[in-house]
Amino acid sequence: MLHPQDIAELAPGILARESADPESYPSETIAELFRAGMIAAPLRSEDGGSGWSLAQTTEAVELVARASGSAALIVAMPLGVSGIYGADPDEIPPAHRDAWRAQVQAYAADVAEGRLYAAVNSEKGAGGSLAAITTVAEKDASGVFHITGDKILGTGGKFAHTFYSSAKVNAEDMPGAGIVEFFMLNSDAPGVTVKQDWDGFGMRSSESQSVRYDSAPARGILGYPNFIADFQPLALWFTLFAAVPLGCTGAILTELGKTPPTSPALRLHLSEAVMRYEAARAYLLQVASEFRPAAGPAYGARVMRAKTYVAQEMTKLAAELFAFGGGSQYRRTGRAARAFADSFAGTALRPPLVLALDSMLENFSLGELAPD
Repeated sequence: MLHPQDIAELAPGILARESADPESYPSETIAELFRAGMIAAPLRSEDGGSGWSLAQTTEAVELVARASGSAALIVAMPLGVSGIYGADPDEIPPAHRDAWRAQVQAYAADVAEGRLYAAVNSEKGAGGSLAAITTVAEKDASGVFHITGDKILGTGGKFAHTFYSSAKVNAEDMPGAGIVEFFMLNSDAPGVTVKQDWDGFGMRSSESQSVRYDSAPARGILGYPNFIADFQPLALWFTLFAAVPLGCTGAILTELGKTPPTSPALRLHLSEAVMRYEAARAYLLQVASEFRPAAGPAYGARVMRAKTYVAQEMTKLAAELFAFGGGSQYRRTGRAARAFADSFAGTALRPPLVLALDSMLENFSLGELAPD
């Protein structure tokens, strides 16, 4: 069975490829992570996985991010799906278990073939709010749903095999549906246009292109009607996304540690940075260890706080460390510079920190902090 620390053995090769070509999609790295069993790891053993918990998956994403922020962001997308399909079948409503099992088997087969799944959910102006999604799903006479709308930050772009996208659906077309549902689409399906407009400050090789759907046919839904509200899967991705800036900051610490400062004051500054990094890491892993399907609003709020805090603090620390490194690190293609840029890109914007902070203020209650 694969262990998260096994991923650390792949880090030197990932780092070497990232250093040699930080601009191109990391095809070899992604293929290697598939072969190693990382993408399948959260699945149950009978489905070809290693039964990883969310904490173990978060640890593995952080290890990848220390070598390549882009690769970590790319694999965080399917790892969230693997975490969903790795759930105990008893957690699924009995009426949906047969359809769920078919979804799990189809997904496991795709992972075994190295087929990448990518999230294509964000929209301009939506600010990460599900209620503000404008993409729609309409069912035709044959029962197939067709998706129409514009999405941004489709990480993986044309290299992904399957997109899972949020769309609003009419309750008459899908009885019991929630505000939005996740729909599965082939990336090369008719009506799917993957644009070439990615020019990020960081995550240069993540291919996070915009995507346009024009009545694109969906293969089906992820989960079952009202899945987002019932299963509450977003905590998986929020946690995995936060692991990316955490790993980027760890990469800068490693780089600076190659030539430790001789000044006691500078050594103290670096020691304090390590403590901040370790505290954020422990916090994130603790929250990840508490995940379970349908965990409830108190846990959802805790995940949002952890994601927001870790992304915000590690991005801030990355900037401080980059400045601390001085002229020796002031190279656009250097490891510290790439990690610094990657810490800002994408992860802190899923959902935007402003939305997260607003949501926390609206729902804040000291009661949720009290012990049971």
